[in-house]
Amino acid sequence: MNASDRREFTLDELARAAREQVPISRIVIADDDPDSLELLKMALGNPQIEICEAANGAELVDLLAEGGPFDLVVTDVLMPWMEGLQVLLSARAAEIHTPVLVITGLTRPDLQSKVDRLGNAKLLRKPFGIPELRAAVADLMARQQLA
Repeated sequence: MNASDRREFTLDELARAAREQVPISRIVIADDDPDSLELLKMALGNPQIEICEAANGAELVDLLAEGGPFDLVVTDVLMPWMEGLQVLLSARAAEIHTPVLVITGLTRPDLQSKVDRLGNAKLLRKPFGIPELRAAVADLMARQQLA
């Protein structure tokens, strides 16, 4: 997300959001495993976060193109139709610079360097616990606030 895409909220809007529990962050989660998708939604969800979901690379492409902007993308690497990294490389080429948390059970040695090349991205290897997931998300969101 570049500076022109960043939403800024007034104090009144933030107070209303807190009172009414209106979502103030938008996250898209992409994973082809329904159980993993549900666990990620439960771990990251709260009344102030709107979560959109994608079950494959095609759905993630559609959401990024038509449903954005998002404050964070969480994606698995291996998914049907298009791998998560391929989707994200295309998004970066289209000037979508949303922070990305890439999750995977793969042990490929080149994966970390591929994630690093995305910029504004972090790799989290499975298995991980909810505290590690939340810490990675918090780190990416904090970096976004500083940008």
